Amino acid sequence: MGLSWHWHRMRAMTLEEVCLRAQLRLRQRTDSGRTWESPRVALEGIGAFPRLPSAEAAPPELREALSRDAQKILAGNWKAFGHLDLQIDDPPKWHHDYLAGRDFATTEPGFTLNHRELPGDADVKLIWELSRWHQLVRLAMASYVLGDETARDKCIQWLEDWVVHNPPYRGWNWTSALEVGIRLVQFTWMDPLLGHSAPAAITERLRSLREAILPPHAWYAWRYRSFGSSANNHLLGELAGCVLAIVRWPNLAELVAPLRKLQLYWEREVLAQFAPDGGNNEQALNYHLFSFELCWQVLKAFDTSDRQVSASVRERLTRAGQFFGDVQVSSDPWDYGDSDSAFVTPFFAIDAVAEWHRWLVAPASTTAIKYWMGEPPCYERGPGGTWRTYHETGIAVFNLDPWWLRWDASPLGYLSTAAHGHLDALHLSLWLGGIALLVDPGTGAYYSDPELRARLSSQSAHNGPCPEGVNTPSRMGPFLWVGHHLKPKVQATGTVGVAELDLGDARIWRRISGMDGRGWEVEDDCLRGDGRSAPFTVRWQFAPGTQVTKLEERRFSVARAGAVITIQVGHNWATTALGEGIVSPAFRKACAAPFLELKARPSDDEQGHFRTTFLACAPT
Repeated sequence: MGLSWHWHRMRAMTLEEVCLRAQLRLRQRTDSGRTWESPRVALEGIGAFPRLPSAEAAPPELREALSRDAQKILAGNWKAFGHLDLQIDDPPKWHHDYLAGRDFATTEPGFTLNHRELPGDADVKLIWELSRWHQLVRLAMASYVLGDETARDKCIQWLEDWVVHNPPYRGWNWTSALEVGIRLVQFTWMDPLLGHSAPAAITERLRSLREAILPPHAWYAWRYRSFGSSANNHLLGELAGCVLAIVRWPNLAELVAPLRKLQLYWEREVLAQFAPDGGNNEQALNYHLFSFELCWQVLKAFDTSDRQVSASVRERLTRAGQFFGDVQVSSDPWDYGDSDSAFVTPFFAIDAVAEWHRWLVAPASTTAIKYWMGEPPCYERGPGGTWRTYHETGIAVFNLDPWWLRWDASPLGYLSTAAHGHLDALHLSLWLGGIALLVDPGTGAYYSDPELRARLSSQSAHNGPCPEGVNTPSRMGPFLWVGHHLKPKVQATGTVGVAELDLGDARIWRRISGMDGRGWEVEDDCLRGDGRSAPFTVRWQFAPGTQVTKLEERRFSVARAGAVITIQVGHNWATTALGEGIVSPAFRKACAAPFLELKARPSDDEQGHFRTTFLACAPT
């Protein structure tokens, strides 16, 4: 990140934020030279959160999953981000990127480390992932539910090792307040899970761990909480860690703030993160789920402490659950926007996204999350056969078996940087029979492959009309866009929807029409400022594993996992070409996948829109 990035990053800040960042630098300079001495905070008083369900009531699917996972974790077979297989040492090397095979152990103050620029193809997210303690929580769950003493002892041993190799405020695991907040959330659960009916020796080791972990984590998460144009979901995670820890250990408020103050911050942030229609303003779907889980845990913590959460916040979180239930597909999930496949606490049995989705829309069908989290917010299934539009968020969905469509008419992203936004306006994702066919290209990685990430976030990688020669908004680098486009206009009722987006130098337009259940017709156009048609491209990107066959000059067969459609291309498209692109179905995962690219070269006197038709075929 050069001078240009820093200049534009400064311009994205308000004067207040600039002053706060100057104050932050002074704090970091002061704190990098200090020696941490754990303050005397009485941690014996235990609050009501979390209320553990009876171990005997654990559902069979959770028992089986915990038994299987505990064996794999103890053997060093870990998963990062829920899908990346890693072979981990015993004890883990807490500063090691196991995917890149490089170790970055250091005792330098975290305030002096640049986590955005590790050498080679390393990514600090892989280091942080180990220290989110997902596997340790899983061992603690196995200890509680299954009575697995081996899992309990290993979990405690690894926590003790983490404390030794991660002294307060030194090393890569002390460079992000969000990571600190997530560890507070996890430890708030691990403490009762490991301490339940534990012998005296275990109880004493847990007491020592509380004293070593809780004070520095609580102090750091509050002192270095995110603000201004960097808040995003980070502030929710930092507040969640502080709230959960203080509800369980009330005296920690001496190092943070009174719970009433934290509640005010949290309620304000909930209403800022989630739009009135329930969608997440970051415009990144997995961060919607990540933020929702953080907020739901906080809500349960406040409920157990008999604190009254405002009706507006409860309603907003209910709508957030409704939104996620409506716009994600649990049978074959695909995100939109910039997401890192994150989850908070591993309450699920096997698959985080699918099980959280089912917990929201059909709680009787998923038992693991319900066991830990109880009943979900109320969900109302919308009427089938008509578009359902979330106007504030800018997402429209259509669901009538076998078709499922998600249409993006959203702003670029949240706050002045639009950090996790993609140039995906007017992009259409399509499922047939629960199988994803047209997909968002995904994220790739945050730091290890910046070129791929930039390409996947671009307008040309999405299937909305992409005008030639229009280069705004422009992406300056990690988590920074310069200039936001206007919010697209969308009207969708019945089976017909129309959306348009003014990009200044061009205006793109898309109309989607149902064809009596047989399929969909998409009409695209791009107009110059003077109203004349302008050249543009549409790239229909398919999911990995899709087979595309050219049947005729403008007719194609598309098949994946038994779902089959035919695509008919209108006569006025200048060229049609099949190719192979790269998509990222999950963080740090990139796959080859086919695409169909259509180019429009309208003449000045040409009339009519450019059509593409999608028709269902008999399944294979």
